[in-house]
Amino acid sequence: MSDATSKDLIERGFSRACGAQEVPAVMPVKVSIDGRSILVCRGEDGFFAVDELCPHKMESMAHGVVHGGRIICPHHQYSFDLETGVCNIRRCAPLQTYPVELSDEGDVFVKA
Repeated sequence: MSDATSKDLIERGFSRACGAQEVPAVMPVKVSIDGRSILVCRGEDGFFAVDELCPHKMESMAHGVVHGGRIICPHHQYSFDLETGVCNIRRCAPLQTYPVELSDEGDVFVKA
């Protein structure tokens, strides 16, 4: 992630998701970008964006827990790496991840 103005990020195809201060340390924030439900997460190394639905059973992870660089599905406790989307269970498909940038105004931008 790098700091840029909101205008620069929009010109590069990013959309404002939320303010950085709106994202708690252990819970994702659900946003809608271009008709997609996306979760913005605060990880140990910055902000991340992933699909809302767990690829295991297509259930919402909006009430999941963010911990140790992973998001944990509240329904089946599968966990997904916030950076790569890889699941801790091999037979589960990876979670879709999206590029994230933080604006110099303190907003989280996602390219969906």
